[in-house]
Amino acid sequence: MAKAMRHARGGRRRRVRPTVVVDLSSVREQRRRELAERRVRSVMDGNRAALSRLFASGLIFTQKGSRAGRELLREHQTLQKLVDLFARLGEGRDLTLHDRAEDVFARLDAQLARTAQLTARAGDFLSGRSRD
Repeated sequence: MAKAMRHARGGRRRRVRPTVVVDLSSVREQRRRELAERRVRSVMDGNRAALSRLFASGLIFTQKGSRAGRELLREHQTLQKLVDLFARLGEGRDLTLHDRAEDVFARLDAQLARTAQLTARAGDFLSGRSRD
């Protein structure tokens, strides 16, 4: 019977290869970090451009301009800390950063929205549309 079964399948025995299980969680985590870092860097570029326009226009030396500049610099500093955190996460050496990173990811959208709002407000001030 076994001979007939073997002969019916072409007479060859197939080798059974061990199944390899791939854990994609580390790949997902890396992509999540890279996406967040790109988003942060994009917002930082807008922030930096607004600061440059404040200085170039000379409006940084007005009361409203200096307030806008301080707010933009504060946000820029916060975003730079996030970029540094993402870089340390990419190195993968410090496992205690994982909990901190989860907090950052949970608050990232709100932080980026706040920075974008401040950048837009500075843009309005530069174009003369501000009523502050």
